[in-house]
Amino acid sequence: MDDLSIILPVYNERKSISIVLREWHQILKKNNIIFNFVISEDGSTDGTKEILQKLKKKYPLYLNQKNNRRGYSQALIDGILTSKSRYILCIDSDGQCSPGDFPKFWREKDKADILIGNRTYRSDDMQRKFFSLLFKIFFRILFPNSIKDPSAPFVLFRRQTVLPFIRSLNVLREGFWWGFMACCVKDNLTIYEIPISHRKRIKGDTQIYHLKEIPAIALRNMIGLFRLRFI
Repeated sequence: MDDLSIILPVYNERKSISIVLREWHQILKKNNIIFNFVISEDGSTDGTKEILQKLKKKYPLYLNQKNNRRGYSQALIDGILTSKSRYILCIDSDGQCSPGDFPKFWREKDKADILIGNRTYRSDDMQRKFFSLLFKIFFRILFPNSIKDPSAPFVLFRRQTVLPFIRSLNVLREGFWWGFMACCVKDNLTIYEIPISHRKRIKGDTQIYHLKEIPAIALRNMIGLFRLRFI
């Protein structure tokens, strides 16, 4: 049977991580999936580390922890390299990705090289969505494509498919999915989008990118996309 690793980058998610893992565990067991969680914990300071040590005893869970921040992209890269499963699903750990959408992905897992969610309604603030739209225009100029939601953090793929370009993905330190999809387009991988729901965070505000940081992040990622386009 095909096995699956669910990669979750985690930073200061003490209030939500237990709920997220419980929801996903329930849906995966219900669908008889052979799976494990791979948690890339990124130097949390709010008690998340201690909670994860307890959850490790409850779930099939590999814990990749760091004392210092390595960044979202490197956390995902480390998670993918830690996994040994044939298939990998990457999601965020804040609960915005609904496990109820997963069966659609698993049924279609061999339809394309990369399956990515399309947030038909994105439950983020208007400014975040505005910057994302502008960046998508820039992304399409450099990498012509018809992907509707290139930065959706709900992506299923075979591990071996992405290993050839895995080391390039830290060029965009914060914008991992833009860089990931850029490499997929550049390498002519087949991409299939599946509509997904997008929920409010389970608890609290984002622990990674705050609104005031987005313009600087966007500029760094524009430079990163230029580098990916021409290397």
